[in-house]
Parts: sequence; C-alpha cells; structure tokens
Amino acid sequence: MQRVELQPAYIIHARPYRDTSFIVHCFTPQYGIVAAVVRGQRQKKKSQRSLLNPFIPLLISAQGKGGMLLMTHFEARGQPHFLTGASLYSGLYLNELLHRLLPEADPHPEIFTAYQTAIESLVAQEALEPSLRRFEMSLLLALGVGISWREAAWDGGPIQADAYYRLETEQGFVPVVAGEKTAGLFYGEHILQVAGQRFDLATARKTAKLANRQLLQPLLGSKPLRSRELFIQHKR
Repeated sequence: MQRVELQPAYIIHARPYRDTSFIVHCFTPQYGIVAAVVRGQRQKKKSQRSLLNPFIPLLISAQGKGGMLLMTHFEARGQPHFLTGASLYSGLYLNELLHRLLPEADPHPEIFTAYQTAIESLVAQEALEPSLRRFEMSLLLALGVGISWREAAWDGGPIQADAYYRLETEQGFVPVVAGEKTAGLFYGEHILQVAGQRFDLATARKTAKLANRQLLQPLLGSKPLRSRELFIQHKR
C-alpha cells in the first residue's frame, strides 16, 4: 500500500473519469508525479471543486496499490493562483513539459522548487522569458542533459566571447573552425550572457530559447507541444 500524506503538490494534468470523477496528475517534491482518482467532484459546485485546477498550491493525501491511487484529501496550501493571457499559456507549457518528460513516481525536489519559483513569477506578472528559460535549464540539468554555458565541450576550455560554437546535444557547445559559416551557430558573447543570467538582454533570451529548444527536442520527440500551439493562436 502506497500512502501520500499531506504532500505539497500542483495539478499539472486532469481529465474526466467515468461519470463523476477525475484522474489528476499531481507534481510533488517527495513522490514526483502522482496519478490519482478524485471521486465525485465533477458534480460538485462547492469551493473544493475549484481547487482541482492548475497552478494552485495544494496539500494532498492519497493511497492505493499500483500506479493509480485514490485521492483521500486535498486542500489549498496558501493563496490560490490564477493565471491569464500569456502567463496562462506559459504555465501550461511548464505543465506539459513535466507531464511529458517526467515519469511517474520519480521524485525531483529540485525541479519542484524551480517549478514553484516559475509559477510564482508568472503570478507576479514578471517578464515571461527569463522565468521559462530558467525553468527549462533547471529541468534539463535534472534530467541529466544539461550543458555548461561557461566551458566548451570536448576540451573543457572556457567559452570565448569572440568565437562561434555549434551545439551538440548531450555534449554542449563545440568551437568551430575559423571561416565556417555562422548561420545556425551560437556566438560566444551571447552564450556567456546566458551563463551570467543576463536575461535583460535580447541576445541572451534568444540564445537560451534556441539552445533549450534544441536540447529538449530529442526528449519530446515528434509530437508537437499543445501549449505552444495555443500560445501561437493566442498571439494572433
């Protein structure tokens, strides 16, 4: 019998189950992603039902055998969060990354902390891109495919500000020979801006976005991100 007792959690995915229930996937620091059935909530109009939404910090209890547990208790943990507009789609993007890339019951407390920080930043309506890029980098590092933004791959030498690099997945930035075409390459100065968290600079934001997307692609596969499609439609 597996028991989860009053664990901090966020719901990252939910779907209807039978006539009156939900299956929710909750992200927790100690147990990773927990899948649980929440019985009887689809017909309820009480305030408790409203807690079964993304981005709301919860305390949950669940128990059961196998992969699917039964939710026995859930309550708000602090002030509920509600996102709108671009912040909402950014939050959905974070949830989709977690749902697709983390296996169930695989705890990553460091990712939970990074996720909570990102959500709080979105709630505060801070600049979107720095929050997203920092979370992506934390996620990649925790999954074992993070790269160095200060040292080149292969020889381990420091990134040179005036040099160009190509990005090798699971290895990092590899220096290119002089005279090679620079299209699709990364400029050393911009890489170092990311290393210094200079996301106030457009070049750092663009570099981090392109590099993170390239590193995430092999993990995500060919299936497109639904949250990205929704965000594009929102911007039209």
